[in-house]
Formats: sequence, structure tokens, C-alpha cells
Amino acid sequence: MVLFWVSMRRVLIIFSGLLMLIFVGGFWISGGDAVRSRAIIFCQAGQIHTLDPAGMTWMQDIRAGLALWQGLTQYNPTTLRPIPGVAKNWTLSANGRTYTFHLRRRARWSNGDPVTSANFVFAWKRMLQPATGAGYVEMFFHIAGARAYFDALAKTRGRPRPFSSVGIKTPDLHTLIVHLNAPCPYFLDLMAFPPFFPLNQQSMARFAVRNGASFSYYNLRFTRPPYLVTDGPYRLTAWKFHQYLEFKPNRYFWARSTVHCRELRIVSFSDSLSAFRAYQSGAVDVLSFVPPEFTAALLRQQQAGLRHDVHYRPVFGTYYYIVNCARAPLDNPLIRRALDLAINKKQIVDDVTRLHEKPLTVLVPPGTIPGYHSPHGLAMNVPEARRLMRRAGYPDGRGLRPLKFLTNDTDSMNMLVAQAIAQMWQRNLGVRIRIATEESKAFNQDCVQGNFDIARAGWYGDYMDPTTWLDLFVSGNPNNHSRFTNRQYDQLMERAESKADPARRLALLTDAERLLVDRYMPALPLFQYTDGLMYHAREIGGIRSNVRMITLLQYIHWKHRPHGDTYR
Repeated sequence: MVLFWVSMRRVLIIFSGLLMLIFVGGFWISGGDAVRSRAIIFCQAGQIHTLDPAGMTWMQDIRAGLALWQGLTQYNPTTLRPIPGVAKNWTLSANGRTYTFHLRRRARWSNGDPVTSANFVFAWKRMLQPATGAGYVEMFFHIAGARAYFDALAKTRGRPRPFSSVGIKTPDLHTLIVHLNAPCPYFLDLMAFPPFFPLNQQSMARFAVRNGASFSYYNLRFTRPPYLVTDGPYRLTAWKFHQYLEFKPNRYFWARSTVHCRELRIVSFSDSLSAFRAYQSGAVDVLSFVPPEFTAALLRQQQAGLRHDVHYRPVFGTYYYIVNCARAPLDNPLIRRALDLAINKKQIVDDVTRLHEKPLTVLVPPGTIPGYHSPHGLAMNVPEARRLMRRAGYPDGRGLRPLKFLTNDTDSMNMLVAQAIAQMWQRNLGVRIRIATEESKAFNQDCVQGNFDIARAGWYGDYMDPTTWLDLFVSGNPNNHSRFTNRQYDQLMERAESKADPARRLALLTDAERLLVDRYMPALPLFQYTDGLMYHAREIGGIRSNVRMITLLQYIHWKHRPHGDTYR
């Protein structure tokens, strides 16, 4: 598979370049509709996977979701702290377990319907239906009775519990009361996140797939225009698959005065080289990433004062590998630890990626969460790695079958990193690696289904708390693609959830992460992401760089409308 990638890379680049020329030419040949309408063209790093809030886990989906919907809270565009959204205000009980949200009477859906507390209850109840397959359902288990309700439905012969047993109440159309199991310091942050968005039940009714007297799930056609009804800054007016998504302002949005972009198009390319060429030509106005092939050169130009459109920084994300803990021989933690100890992570960031990343021995980026103290993790130690392989019964890799390493995107830095680490494992441990590459949808499916030994992974924190990473390894979490299960770890996470004292809670989470990165290694941390965007700040306003890489498209706008035949 490695040789295939080397031989095909030039073909892929040429083919991608032709696609880019067709794309760019299409704007002008078709009459230049994008130029005439002065749409802002925003390029993402990958295709949209879904516009169903229940299924959003990829960054590009979440970014689009934040443009189309609004939850009870929203992110402050500068600090990202939660501020009033659909809820104009709220109160918290003295014991920190009951929130009472008061909804804006001005909040409207894109079809003019009022946004009510019932819309939130409908969406949240759907999240708790196992048939929905929600990736972030674990977030709802902070709510009293939610886990028991979900578990009862998930059991084949279990007795369903009434939804009234869940701590969600609606005394009227504009009041929502939520009872928690324990105080949750980041609960308001969650309320701004896509899984907690409301849904318009009436507009979705035609897409319910029935199973007897009740529905099993909703056909995802409800997320396509003209059927999609949303309550956020924009409405979806077109979705041309593998071409673009078109957004126009939602005239019923309660804060319509904050939306100054008349038309927004979200596009993506098959590779970052084509995306960069489109940006350089003026066919794209904003890149949601700095192309990894050119980052080092672009940063040098920026430091020399030659470029002012590169906005780059360390971010709230970790690049790591997940290990399939349910698949022999990697169900043995000795081998997983040996693999981690045999990687020269500094060499990876210095010689392979060269993007100014910080090598990591932990999963939660150190120093990013106030009050949280990271464990040490494992430093590179090849003699110890070899000793562990002998203990596991595979001295110098003898007797160990080739391991399937799964990555996405053939023409990207992911492959270069995979090749470098495969060589380290072969040289240091005698471990043979078979690299397989897949497009993102197939890659995601194989990760979910466990069709791998080791797989590339990356995670940007969804909220400012260690659990945004640590929950990924709790038994039964839908995003636990490593299939790691450990009672001691689960108990530490449960104890942390029940602690009201913030310091003691964070200390328990440190102990939990220590189990992951010192002993069991369901994931191999590699480095903290550096990331950024490319755009000309003199032309495009409303974008604010932040550690969480959340781009709130609600505020994007032209500072000065472009003139001439291009976007520049």
C-alpha cells in the first residue's frame, strides 16, 4: 500500500489540479454568479459528513452546524465563553444541579415557526434513542435519568422507561428545566454544542421511518434543502454534493443584525494542494487550514513580513493513534506500551511534519485547562520497549503478524507520519506494518466497526474540560473506537463526575489519564496540533483566531467588497 501511494501521488496531484481548474473556471464560465453575488467562499479541509446535529463529530460538520443552528447558549465570538443564545437567561439552583432556562419569544425557525421548549425536548429525546446512533450521547448522561432511559431502550428485552423519568421538564413553551445528577462545571458550554441543538419536529415528521406504532429513526433527507429547517444565523439554500453548500441569512433569526454576509459558500477539495491553488487564484476567500505541505515555507514568509494572511497557533487538539484493544495481539497492553515507547516523537515533528508542534506523551494538551495537572506519560525508551515485547512473547517482533494501520487521505501529512512511525517500529521492535488508506467516509466506518489494528486519530476539545478527551475511553462511549474497557478507569471517571469540589474532581481526572498514558495505552499520543486559517484580514472580517479553532461563520463579512474579475 505504501508503494501504491508513492506511485500514485503524482497522478493524484495532477488530477486534483484539473479538478481545481474546472471548479475555478466554473465560476466564470457559468456567468460568474459567485462573483456577482459577492459570496464569501469558505474552504474546509474535508467534505461535510452530515448536517444532522445528532451525528456531528467532525470539525467541518460542527462548523456548518454552528452556522445553521443555535442552542440555549452560544459562544462569545472573542472568548468562546457561553453566553445567552435561544435562552435569554437562566438560573441555577443552590446545589448546582438544576438549570431553569427562559427562552426568547423572538427566537424563530427559518420557516417562521417559534422556537419552543418542546423543540429542545424533541431533539434531546431523539438523542437518547439508541436507533439514532448519536456519537455524543454520553454528554446527555449528566442529566438525571438519561443514562437509565437510554440503557433500558438499548437492551433487547429490557423494559422501556417513560421519558418522564428523565430530568427534563417544560412547564410552558418558553421554559426548560434540566435536572443534573451532579454539578457539571461545563454544562452551559455543552448547551452551545450541536448535540444539544433543537429540532423542528413538524418539518421532520414526513421523514420518520416507522416501526410498528413508533418510529425507529428519521431519514436524513430532512437535512437536505429545501426540507431543512434551522433556527440559527443562516438557512441552507443549496447542497451540491462534492461541490459546495450555500448559506443565506435566516431572516427570522432573532439576532439577524449580527449577520452581514449576504451569501456564504462552503467548499472543499480532494487535497490541500488544490485548495491552496484555489485560494491563491482568488476562487476561495478563506482556508480553514494552513496547507501542511507549505506551512513551514508560509510561516517563514510570515516572519519575514512577506505574508499577512497566515493566522497560525497551537490549538486545543491532539494528534494520536488509537489501538484496537479488542483485537489480538493488541489486546495485550504490554505490546501497546512497547509501540508507544518505540516512537521518536520529537523526530516526527522536527523532520516530518515541521509545523512547530509540541510532542506529547499525554492526551489532554498540557497547560490548556486551568487547574488541571497532566500526568507524565511515557518518554521514548527503546530498550524498555524491546523488553516488553519479549515479555509479551514477541522478541524482535518474531511471531507477530503484520499489523494493519489505517489512515485517511493518501496525499497528506498523515501518510508521511504513518510511514515514518512504521519504519521506527520495524527498526526498533521488528514490528511490520501494513498501511491502508481510505477516503474519509470509509475510514470513519472502519474505525467505528473496528476494522483495523492501529488507526490515525485526532481530537479537538469540544469544551474546556479534560473529559472532552477522557470520556472517549469510557466503556460503551460511541466514540471509543479503541474498544478499551477497564473497570478501574470507569470508576475513576464516575467518581470524578460525582465530585462537587473542583480541585478534587480534576485530581481524579489526572489519575484517570495516568492509567491511559502510563499503563494501558489504548491511544498513542504524538503531538499537540498547531493549526490556523488563511485569509486577508483587510478584506474579511468577523473571524477570530482561538485555541479551540471554532470559526463562528455568523460574524464573517466583507470589510471591503472585492473589485474586478477576482475575489482579490
